[in-house]
Amino acid sequence: MTRNDLMQAYYIGKEIESWKNEEKRIKNSNQGSKISKMLSELERKKEEIIDFIMSIEDPQIRLIVKLRCYDRLSWNAVADRVGGMNTEYTVKKRFYRFLEKEGA
Repeated sequence: MTRNDLMQAYYIGKEIESWKNEEKRIKNSNQGSKISKMLSELERKKEEIIDFIMSIEDPQIRLIVKLRCYDRLSWNAVADRVGGMNTEYTVKKRFYRFLEKEGA
């Protein structure tokens, strides 16, 4: 899993919502099958990202990655949610050290 993959998690969710709305609108057309295929691919990618985040052993790192990548919070908001006297700088540093360690 790369950093870029993780950072796409939020937008993949938004894109899925958008395609589902479009699929409902144009039912039973040739485009509908193309949209279904696209939705399947996006759902698979989203599941991969969720599985990766859930596989992170350290609960604080897992929370940082989820809040930053999946919820797309700012570093300041991530630090506030993580709590424990963590600053924007410390959560950011932990995030990038984790990714470096993982080779992402």
